[in-house]
Amino acid sequence: MKYKIECKSLLLQKALEQFLKEYLDEDGIIISDEKGDIIIGKDIKKPFSKSQLLIQLESLNQKHKIKESIKDDFESKEDKLEIDMDIFEDILNKKTLSEFNDDFDKKLDELIQDFSKKLKQLIKDEYGKK
Repeated sequence: MKYKIECKSLLLQKALEQFLKEYLDEDGIIISDEKGDIIIGKDIKKPFSKSQLLIQLESLNQKHKIKESIKDDFESKEDKLEIDMDIFEDILNKKTLSEFNDDFDKKLDELIQDFSKKLKQLIKDEYGKK
């Protein structure tokens, strides 16, 4: 990952620039002591050594990747649900209300189980490392 340092504290600015010199880029994720994508003191615990900083940043990157993966999954499910809504119109014309409710309940159960599985994995990944 690439980072951009924007700290009010000059000492913290210079320390982070020194620790992350091979990862710096003007278009990178903003690390700051006030406002930014990653906030020192909130997202990164102080005090820290270079290795502790890199470990914490890697952990944040992994969390971000998992969240993005789940977000992408939900977006694809949302797209699928939009397609399913068209199918439901056909189903309504062909099935009784009872049959429709059974199909709807099955699809809803599948989505809930999938969400639950992914949430459990996210929790295991997060707390299993400690």
